[in-house]
Amino acid sequence: MPSTLAWALFLAVLGFWMLGAHNRLVRLRHTMRSAYAPLSSALRQRHAVALTLAETSRSRMADAPQADLVDAAAGAARRAGHACDQVQLKSLRGDVLQQLAVAEERLVAMLEELGLALQDLTSGDGPDPAISDLLRQRDQLQEQIAFSRQVYNRAADDYNQAIALFPTTLVANLLRFHRAPEFPPI
Repeated sequence: MPSTLAWALFLAVLGFWMLGAHNRLVRLRHTMRSAYAPLSSALRQRHAVALTLAETSRSRMADAPQADLVDAAAGAARRAGHACDQVQLKSLRGDVLQQLAVAEERLVAMLEELGLALQDLTSGDGPDPAISDLLRQRDQLQEQIAFSRQVYNRAADDYNQAIALFPTTLVANLLRFHRAPEFPPI
C-alpha cells in the first residue's frame, strides 16, 4: 500500500497540473476574445460606412429604378449591426456568430449591388467624391475584415486544439470550457 506521502505528492502534482491546464485554457480563451475585438471594430466601421453610403446616395438614386436598393442596403447594415451586438452579448457563441456571418454576407452583397448602381448613375457626370471615398473605405474595410478574420480564426483554432488535447480535455470538460466557433468567410 502506497504511503500517505506518495498520495499527497501525487495529489499535489495532479493539482498543479490541473491549475496549469486551467491557466493555459484561460489564456488561450482571452487571446481568442482579444483577437475578435479588431474584427468586431472593422465590422462596425463597415456598418457605419454602409449607412453613410446609403444616406449619401439616397438623393442620387431617388428617381433611379434601383431606389429601393438604398433602403435595402441601410436595412442590411442595421441588421448586421444588431447581429454584431448579439455576438458581444452572448460571448462568441457559435449560433450567434453564424447569424452575424449571414447578416454580413447579405450586407456585402447589398453594398456591391449599391456600388454598381452608383457607378452606373455617376458614369456620365463623373464620380461623386463623397461616394468614391465611401466606396474606397468599403474596400479597405473588406481587406481589414479578411485579415482580422484570419487572426481570430487562428486564435480560435489554437484554443480548440488545446481543449481537444488529452488530458487537457478532462480539465476542459470538468471546468466547462467550450469549443470556440470560427468566423466563416464573407
